[in-house]
This record gives sequence, structure tokens and C-alpha cells, in this order.
Amino acid sequence: MKRAIYLIILLAVAAAFYVYAYPRLSGAAADAQSAAPASNAAAGANAAAGSATPGNGRPGRPGGPGAGFPAGVVTAVALKQTLPITKSAVGYIEPANTVVVRARANGVVTAVGVEEGQTVKAGDLLFKLDDSAQQAIIAKDQATIAKDQAILDSAQATLAREQDLVKKQVDPQSALDTDTAAAKVAAASIAVDQAQLRADQVVESYMTILAPIDGRVGTVNTSVGNLVSASDNSAGGLVTITQMSPLRVAFSIPEGSLDGFRAALTGSSKLPVSVTAPGDAAPRAVGTLSFIDSTVDTSSGTIVIKATVDNGAGKLWPGQYVSALTQLGTYTDVTTVPLVAVQQSANGPYVFRVGGDSKVSKLGVTLVTTLGDTAIVSGALQPGDHVVVEGQLRLADGATVRETVQGDAPAGNGRPGKGTGAGAPAAIGAETATPANGAPGADGSTRPRRAPAAAAGNS
Repeated sequence: MKRAIYLIILLAVAAAFYVYAYPRLSGAAADAQSAAPASNAAAGANAAAGSATPGNGRPGRPGGPGAGFPAGVVTAVALKQTLPITKSAVGYIEPANTVVVRARANGVVTAVGVEEGQTVKAGDLLFKLDDSAQQAIIAKDQATIAKDQAILDSAQATLAREQDLVKKQVDPQSALDTDTAAAKVAAASIAVDQAQLRADQVVESYMTILAPIDGRVGTVNTSVGNLVSASDNSAGGLVTITQMSPLRVAFSIPEGSLDGFRAALTGSSKLPVSVTAPGDAAPRAVGTLSFIDSTVDTSSGTIVIKATVDNGAGKLWPGQYVSALTQLGTYTDVTTVPLVAVQQSANGPYVFRVGGDSKVSKLGVTLVTTLGDTAIVSGALQPGDHVVVEGQLRLADGATVRETVQGDAPAGNGRPGKGTGAGAPAAIGAETATPANGAPGADGSTRPRRAPAAAAGNS
């Protein structure tokens, strides 16, 4: 009984499938047969389009040989310029003079005439020491001179009398010789006393400590009431004075650049050196090259250069790290291009030059030097030529390009600008608009809408 029921159910399912599914399958087959001619027509159109590609059956790259459309590039104009020959190095500011002030005599500080950070002039009072003992010594010296002067006067008077007696032959010559010697001894004593007085006066001058140079005062290491000593050898002394103007900038250059500096210094009496600190947009000061060290440091292969810089504006500080830019001369009437225009190959540097027919040529050049983003070149490239600065990777020698001059609008001199305009080919991968199903196309025909570009790429 169960088998009969299962058989009836199976027959019912088969009948339902025949009634509903068979007509639909028959209609799909008929539609496929009617669509075959249209597919054949599309294949023919694709074959016709493929005839424009290179012989290898693959589409040509933009701007390359066999390309169906020009590549868009950006160009710059080669210029004729006069540029400075410069060398840059990192250095530091050092003072031309630094003085550690120390006591030259023992004494107690009675006055301090300076404050930390103060700017002083040569001769300004810094410290005053107690000089009462030295004043007493000077007074004693003066008294000794007065005593010896009296002795000298007496000796000279005795000598004069003795000379008169000898002339009258009253006293012998030996008495005259004795009095002459006594007068000379008294005169010598006066000379000794005067020398002692001057020495004590010098020591007395040490009790007043004056600024030896113009500059800025550092830390004051003593105060009123302290005993200072001439034997003090501490690093800071009583105070340190640093000359603030002019200053020197010291920097090192590779020994390979030494000949250029020496030649420039020989040919010019003054080589300008511009000094900038990190973050500066303009130099803080401009000085002149003043010193080239006598030996090269063998451990680093560098040599020390120094320049003297006026710091009247106070923008530089001793010990500050700076950049020093030395102008060694000028490149006169040289051809320059943006550095990005210069490409490298196994045969040396080259540029892509765009001709008046909008075709590029691969032109070898000699790279003389670079100054920032600018390259100085020599060779067949002439000022006024257009060189490619953007889009070189898509180019080959002889390719046609669509040029836009850097900083300008699309050119109207027969060199088309970047972008698509009237008569310009569509960009790579761009989708050409097609009419809706049943609507007439641009050629008056009626055709279905083309598949999207992404779908077409998958076919």
C-alpha cells in the first residue's frame, strides 16, 4: 500500500514539472538562437577595433610606439641663468675673545660693580678690593725716597766742597774719590726707592679690577666680603666676559672641497658666508671667510674653516649651532632645468625634450651640479627648450605627447594641453556614453546599451 502511494506522488511531481518548466526551457533556447547573430556582429566590431593595436594583439601603451592616443605630460622651460657657487656646512658660533677675570693680588672684596648678564665696556669697574695695606706700603716707599733724597743732597754738597779743596791742594785726591762714590751711592738708592714705589703702585692697581674687553658678563662668582687670592685657579675665576661682536662661525668641510675654498679665497679678497639658524627663512648675519686651518683632520678627513661675522644686531649667540653657506663664485650663463627632469640610464643622464610637433626626443645631457631643486646641465639642450618634468615613465623616444607647460594653462600654440577637449581622445579606461535601449545612437542606429567598463574588462 505504501509503495502505491509513493508511486502516485512521483507521477504527480513529474506531471507538474512537464506542465510548468518545459515551456520556459523551450523559450530560453529560442531566445539564445535569436541572440547569436547579434553576438557575431559584436565580435566583428571587436575584431575591427583590435586591428588598431600592435601586431602582438595587445593594445599599445599611452604615448609609446603603436599607441592610439598621445600621453599627457607636464613640461618646464630650460632657462639661461647666472647662479652662485655655494657650499653649505653645519657649524657653531664661537666668540673671538673670552676672558676669565681673576684676582692678581690678595684682598677682601669691598665692592662689586657688575651684575650677571650685564654688557660692559673695556675699563668698566668690576670689583674693588681692600687696598688700605697697600696704600700704607706706598706711603712708606715715598718716605724712603724722601730720606734717601736728603742723603743724596748732603753727599752732593760734600762732593762740591771736596772738589774745591782738591783744587786748592788742601785735601788729597783720594778724599775727592771717596766723596764722589758716596754721592753715586745716594743717587742709586733713590733709583731703587723709586722702582719699589712703582712696583707697589702696580700692586695697588690690582685692588681695582676693571673689564679688559667689551662683552657680556657671565656668572659672578664672588661677592662683597669674600677674600680673593691671586693663586685662585678655579675654572670660572671671579667672572667671565664674552665678546659678543664680532663673532666667528666655525665649520668643517671635506678635504675634497679644500681646493675650491683655497682657489676662491686666492681670487677674491672677501668670500661672503651667510649664517642661518634652524627654522630661519633668511640669514641672521653675513660675514667673511677669515681662516682655513693648516692641517686636515686625518681621523675624519675634514678641515676647519672659520668666518668672522658682525653681531651688532645680537641675533647670534656663542655656542649656537648654525648653518654656514659660503659663496665661492658664480655659474655664469648656464642652462638650468628642474632636477626632476633629469633621468638616469646606463648611458648617463638624459631628459625628454618636447619638439614643436609634440613629439619627444631622448636627449643626453651632462649634469654639472645641482642647487636645491635646480640642475645645471650642459650639452645639446638649449635655453627655451621644453623638457618633461612629469610623466616620463610613459614615454619612449619619438612618442607623441599632449603637453602642459608647468605653471601655465593648456598651450594654444599647437601643443595641446592636458585633459580632453574637442577632438581629443578619451582617457584610458573612460566609458563612452551609449544611448538607452531602443534609442537612436550618434550614427542613427538603434542598439542596446554597452556593458560597463568593469564588466567589459572581465570578458
